[in-house]
Amino acid sequence: MSASGTTASRGARDDRELWDEGQQLDGNDASRVIGGLRAEWDRVFREPIAFYREKYSAAGLGADGFPELDDIPLTRKHELRSNEGANPPFGTHRTVGPDAAARVSATTGTTGKPWLIFYSKRDLEIMVSLQYQHTWRVGLRPGHHFAHSWPGGMYPTAVLGGRHLLDLRILEIPVGPPFSLEQAAGHVELWQTLGIDALMCTASQLQTYDEAASSLGVDLADVLAGSRLIFVEASCQFEPVRRRIENAYGVRLHNLSGAGEVLGFVTSDCRYHQGLHIPAGNHHIQVCDPVTGRALPAGERGTLVVSLWGMDAFCLRYDVEDIVVAEAGDCPCGQAGPRYTLIGRSADRAIVAGRWILPLDVQLGLEDFAAPEFQLVAGESDALRLTVETDRPAEVEEALSARFEVPVRAVASERGSLPRATFKPRRVAT
Repeated sequence: MSASGTTASRGARDDRELWDEGQQLDGNDASRVIGGLRAEWDRVFREPIAFYREKYSAAGLGADGFPELDDIPLTRKHELRSNEGANPPFGTHRTVGPDAAARVSATTGTTGKPWLIFYSKRDLEIMVSLQYQHTWRVGLRPGHHFAHSWPGGMYPTAVLGGRHLLDLRILEIPVGPPFSLEQAAGHVELWQTLGIDALMCTASQLQTYDEAASSLGVDLADVLAGSRLIFVEASCQFEPVRRRIENAYGVRLHNLSGAGEVLGFVTSDCRYHQGLHIPAGNHHIQVCDPVTGRALPAGERGTLVVSLWGMDAFCLRYDVEDIVVAEAGDCPCGQAGPRYTLIGRSADRAIVAGRWILPLDVQLGLEDFAAPEFQLVAGESDALRLTVETDRPAEVEEALSARFEVPVRAVASERGSLPRATFKPRRVAT
């Protein structure tokens, strides 16, 4: 655990690029990563961790040697759910359970039943120390006012209780999701009163806030002008889309991603926008072929595989099942280690003539049509099937068919007719 996330870095320059140069320049050094993951491998057989010991033993692997990373089988959430079903209530895969936990949270259940996550006191302290890297990277500084529309309660965002923000002397304004236009209007009015330097929200929430501001006779761009927009929207990793949002609202936009079930795994891009940086010091990622489980070279689409070391929680070659692309080369900000671009969730893909098409692909293809809202039909089909808020469905079909080289069937829908999520956008028809 690094102590630099607290008093050790107080008083340092606010204009420095990285929060903790020592850790972020070498925290993902190859020898450090391998040493950390080898220690996690030993834990499987020493503690033992029954689920993983049995899984790895069945693959012909044992405690007598640390295998190559690509030879360690991937683990996916459905396996852990099955393990808990067979060994209720918490399975045999966890290294921190209710008896050893200081906090508990639950995911939203976007792709299934909400998932309980337990945190030891030590892991919470490490997570706080890692959070400074992300907070600094997206431009938050002492004295700033930071608003966010994330859920509270059991959602993982609430676990840290803003402890890193307290230390940085940042005012947190946790308004929660806007469940109605009236609530959203109240949020906008609060921001007008307090002033904000950063807003963290999703694309659907931004649309709701824009509409709510208009109902008040307010231009949301005037409220947000000069602030940081910390955004969950995969298309904004691409410069034309990011620039459109930045110009529309007068903000500096940063992209955010992560995985709640992997403790401390919050990723974001720096001001150079050359991929999402992972936390330095306790995490390692690979972009892997989902069939073979082997790492792919930079530039190729694969699934995001995360490993964790040095914490009470255990995570070794966990397939988040997000489709990502590893970025090559060094980032001008100076942070070392792998970066990636998020493309989307594998569960959301449409498969036409053997080609995978994700909501992000469609979003980028609809930029020339003023970026209308849409939904696609996931799964295998003879055509890419969409509902699009447009009065030009034939033109949409022609443009996307040429872009993806597959048949496209677009059903027109009135503007505002498709559902707007209160939190994460869902662009897959149910």
